[in-house]
Amino acid sequence: MKRAFFFPVNRDKPFQNTCFPFQGKGICALSPLTIPGGMVRILFTDTHKGDGPRMGFRFETVDDIERVDREAWNRLAAKAGPMMEWEYFHALERSGTVSRQKGYLTRHLVLYRGDRLVAVAPLYERDRAWVEFGDGGLIEFLTEMTGYPYRQGLVGALPFTPIPAYRFLVDPAEEALSEIHRFLLDRIDDLCLSKGLSTSRIYFVDAESYHLHTNLVHHGYVCIRSEHYLWRNHDYHEFADFLKTFKSSRRTKIKRELRELHRGGVRIRMTPGEEAPRESFERMYDRYLDTWVRYMGPNIRAFLNEDFFLSLEREFRHRVCFSMADLAGENVGMALFYRKDGRLFGRYWGSDRPVPFLHFATCYYHPIEYAIEKGMRSMDPGFGGEHKLYRGFEVIPVFHYIKFYGGKQRRVAYSILEQMKSRSSIVDSFKGRP
Repeated sequence: MKRAFFFPVNRDKPFQNTCFPFQGKGICALSPLTIPGGMVRILFTDTHKGDGPRMGFRFETVDDIERVDREAWNRLAAKAGPMMEWEYFHALERSGTVSRQKGYLTRHLVLYRGDRLVAVAPLYERDRAWVEFGDGGLIEFLTEMTGYPYRQGLVGALPFTPIPAYRFLVDPAEEALSEIHRFLLDRIDDLCLSKGLSTSRIYFVDAESYHLHTNLVHHGYVCIRSEHYLWRNHDYHEFADFLKTFKSSRRTKIKRELRELHRGGVRIRMTPGEEAPRESFERMYDRYLDTWVRYMGPNIRAFLNEDFFLSLEREFRHRVCFSMADLAGENVGMALFYRKDGRLFGRYWGSDRPVPFLHFATCYYHPIEYAIEKGMRSMDPGFGGEHKLYRGFEVIPVFHYIKFYGGKQRRVAYSILEQMKSRSSIVDSFKGRP
């Protein structure tokens, strides 16, 4: 998995030779470096703050999502991914999945115009950077190398949900959308400086959140690029049309895998959350835990708990969809997805026995077939896994952002990144690449 960091080298002309990586524009990297967690390229940006009309706005920082009206929050999240809705954050916080003990202090930043909610930046204060996924280990690396508390910061992210769907939620009725994003970023600066925090970190930013990307670039954030996977529906009429996109040998292999499962008696179906009994959510937790123990061992506590899955059943089932695999009438495996506005997001998977090809069929092929039947435009299969390239998924860039505070701490961080960038062997390996 490759990661790239961007920052301007010429501080007198901070945007010279740089261009923004969205809406058809290219991105120009100057040179690469490497840190634990992957290959990276670096380019700094200087802070730019606009002076727009701020009369009538009022900020609040809330330590409990229940202090924000559910309907008002979801009105702002109408065009966002399902994980940005009030119920999802509520499930994370109320279940204890996100808690002080796990290094998350709720600090949601809300902006009102009078009594009307016009923007929300979901944030958490953290004293560690473990399992933030997007930075490739950069924050932990810098902290261990220098002794400076770079771990201490405000984090904008979907906790334990490494999907490029994070955004600031802004009322689309507001005319000055870019200005409101600047208001929020300015307030984040104020909070970090007043609390003595060393960083602000925004991970897995939604590619469609153009105003957030552009303002982060102009607000002094280091931009990190990593790779993710996505299936896109290229106007397929049926699953067979999708299979035609593969080379003959790969297409034959996929058909053989599905045929062997069917001959073995396995039947896979997609079940919307509204139609799934509570037992399905309970079983999904058991399957998730089995998978966790299989790969992580029994001594590391799982990120998610049973209360989280039961919260999904109570409040979020309208966004849930299950892929369920049965054998002789008994469930042998299942995967959980979120869905909204023609997009499907794969999250968790598990089975109670080893069945050849069951994972690929349950997590990829049948959900893709379902997405084609429903006219959905994309499916996100979840974090990691280069094997997805062979299953019909494309590599897409995902962007994360980090800002350093404190004059000396910031200079030390930039100095280390520039020294790493200067390694000639790494520079040569990336010469000429975008």
